[in-house]
Amino acid sequence: MNTADVFAWSWILGWTLLVLPLSCALLRGRAPAWVRRRATPRMLRARGIGGLVLWASAVTSSVFQLTGALADDRFHLRVLAGPVAVLAAILLVVVTDVSERRRRRVPFATSQ
Repeated sequence: MNTADVFAWSWILGWTLLVLPLSCALLRGRAPAWVRRRATPRMLRARGIGGLVLWASAVTSSVFQLTGALADDRFHLRVLAGPVAVLAAILLVVVTDVSERRRRRVPFATSQ
């Protein structure tokens, strides 16, 4: 076992211990009171799904390294598991937040 393997295992363990429980809690709707006041249940679920996608993306890169699947023939998998997954998670959270904020907006009464 070399230094790269130790880093990969530490990376997997760190992401699993820090991000996975938080994402699962958000997915189930459990959040601190200060978060629940600002976010709707749909926003919490979207953030939980985004966190799970980020976790899967981070863990997949280390799993590829540990299994030796860093060859050029699997380059498309690394790209999909890396930057594309991160952008998809960010886009999911942003689109959900914007749509929920627009839906909650109360129109002002106009005087005629």
